[in-house]
This record gives sequence, C-alpha cells and structure tokens, in this order.
Amino acid sequence: MVDASFRGVRFDCLRSQDSAQRDQAVHEYPYLDGADVEDLGRKARKVSLSVMFWGKDYQHRLRQFIAALDTAGPGELVHPVFGSMPQAQVVDYQISHDADTPDSCTVDVNWLEATPGNPFFTQNKPRQQSEAINAQVDKLRGMAGEAYAKAQALVATAKGALARLGALRQQLTSTVKALAGMANQAVAQVNDLLAYPQAFVSQVSALVDQVADWKFDIAVDLGPLPALKTAASLPAATLTDWNALRRRLDGLPDKIRQGTAPLSAGAALTVWSSDQQRIDALLQLNVSTKLASAAAGIFGSEASQATLTPPALEQIAGDVRGALQTTIDQWRASMPSDAAYQVVDSLRELGLQVQQGAASLIAAKPPLITRKVEASANLRQLAHLWYGDSERAAELLRLNPQLAYPNHLTPGTVIHGYAH
Repeated sequence: MVDASFRGVRFDCLRSQDSAQRDQAVHEYPYLDGADVEDLGRKARKVSLSVMFWGKDYQHRLRQFIAALDTAGPGELVHPVFGSMPQAQVVDYQISHDADTPDSCTVDVNWLEATPGNPFFTQNKPRQQSEAINAQVDKLRGMAGEAYAKAQALVATAKGALARLGALRQQLTSTVKALAGMANQAVAQVNDLLAYPQAFVSQVSALVDQVADWKFDIAVDLGPLPALKTAASLPAATLTDWNALRRRLDGLPDKIRQGTAPLSAGAALTVWSSDQQRIDALLQLNVSTKLASAAAGIFGSEASQATLTPPALEQIAGDVRGALQTTIDQWRASMPSDAAYQVVDSLRELGLQVQQGAASLIAAKPPLITRKVEASANLRQLAHLWYGDSERAAELLRLNPQLAYPNHLTPGTVIHGYAH
C-alpha cells in the first residue's frame, strides 16, 4: 500500500507478518481451581518482512540495504501496510539466492518495535542543570548585547538628531557611573559609550553582578579543584540570603534612572523615552539573568546538602520567573520585533530550565505533610518516633522555623515533616 523502506533504503516486499504478545503474571493458590491472571502490558511488537531485490543492479541495492540493517541502533521502518514505525530495531535477517531465479534474491528480516526509555529512570543531575542554566545565561547575555548594540548603532547613524545623541551619550555615562557607585567600584573611562555600545554592554553586565555582591556566587564555580574546595567550605545559602539578593536587585533600572543626573549644571538635554527604554531593558535583562545564575548555584548546593524547604524552592523559582517575565515585557516594548524575538525565546527557555531545576529538587524529596504532637516532646524524640532516626531532628528544625521552643513541644503543636 505504501513504499516500504528502512533508514531511507527502499525495497519491494513480498510478504509481511506482524505479531504481538501480552505479558501476564499468573497467581495460583492451593486448593483453588484456576488462577488470577494479571495483565502486565504488551511486549514489543514484532515485524517480519520478506524483501525481494531483482534486476541487473540488484546487488548494489542489496548492499545498501545490508548496510542499513547493520547500522547500530533503531531506525525508521516504513511498513508497506501500516506506514512509519519511527523506532524499529533489527533482530536478525537471512539472505536467500535461488539458481532458478537469477539476478534476484530474497531477504527475510525481523524487527522489534523500540520505545523510548522509561522516564522514571531518567535523571537530570542538579550539577548538569546548573551548568545548563549558566550556559543559557552566557548565551542570552551575548545575544542581548548584540541586539542592543545593533539598535544603538541605528540611533548613532541617524541624521538631524544631535540633541538626542548628546542626551543619550550623557545618559549612558551616567548609568555606568551610577552602577559603579552602587557597586563601590572604579570604572574604566571610555571616550564614547555611544560609539562603542559593546563597551557599555560589558560594563553594565559586570557592574550588575558586582552590585548583587552575592557571597555564595563562588558556589556555581565549576572550575578546578581548588575553587570547588573553596566553595565547599562556604556555608549553604539560606532563604534570607536569597531575599537579600533579590531586594538588592529589585527595581534596579528605576533606581539607576532616578540616581542619574546631568554631567554639568548647565546641561539641559533630555534623553528620549525610547532610548531610555532600551537602557532599562538591558539593565533588567542583566538583573534577571543574575538571579537565574544565583538560583542555579543554590540548586547545585541544595542537591548535595538540603537546606531549603519545598516552599522556599518554589519561591526562588517564582522570583526568577517573575524577573524574566518583566524582562520579556520590556524587550518586546523597546526593541524591534526581529531582535526581540530571539532574546524573548531564550528568556522563556531560561525560565523553563529554572522551573525544572526547582521541580526536580522538590520531586526528589518525599511529600511534605503536617502532623500534630500528641505528647510533650522535643524534635529529637519526634524524629525517632516518626522516622526511627533521631538524627533527623535537624531536618525537622529546618522545616519548622516557626518553632520558638523546639526542645519543649506541647501537645497539639503542628509540625511540618516529610512523609517518610
């Protein structure tokens, strides 16, 4: 009914035979007739085809077909009746030649339908997720820098807008100086940030990271062993640390805009709103990507030593996604559609990576439930009673920061803890 092929090599089919079996578990009991049969699902479907090659050039086509059969791994089989089977694994094949039928041969091939691996056994390691997030941040900042520089170049080459260019040049310099003041850093002087937009992009990116001044930033260092040892010696990040970082970066474009002033008392140039929107969009992108990078560091350390509760992980992911959404809105409003599309798409991908990183950490832990204390006790006694391990008292203390007296719990006190 359709042209049969395997890995793109077409062939003529004489006969097809398809079969499938279902697996069962049979439960039999003494002195009871019959058995309980449990259906465990269908086994891999088996496809048997009788293939024929004929004609003066049949040997050439036969060699191509054998090469496709000998290639390791599953491939696409187009069944002559049922159509495409995307994952078909060759089991065996036999080639037959007959003296009565020269310039032809038949090949009997057996395939098994292959399916993707069980998702329950796939695992994205937290360190790999952190690397992926940091790589996406670097890619995104480079892409955004190119888009911003291209937009600035169009403004710089515009004719008849000297006042606009003068105001924009002053605003770029004031923005860098305001960032440097917040970061307590000295800034290398650049003659004209308008003429060299990449210099402005690189300085903004570096200064925003310094403004964050996040003391656990080294935890995401994936370099040589000494750096890893230094990171391991640092205390784990807490939700308080994350909130402090978020507050330091929250509303940074507005703070910078309010803190900028004309370079001289007599300067009366006013920056255009579209130019200011581009500056704000670039600042916000660096803020949101810094938050994403910091979240990646927390996720990596959280996998080795749990310090945060599932609600705290949800808050971190939500804060990052909220900052990324603000960045998306600003880039759509301030940049040309073709330049904004690529950056926005990368921002969406970064948000998904952060969400998946938090979700994998939450899913790796048992469900969080609440229990009531039935008698006067302390956390060590409760850990022994509920889990058979008194050492898990530290875990209960981490999950219940609201407890004023963890060593003197009264009956009826509600305690948060993992189910097992």
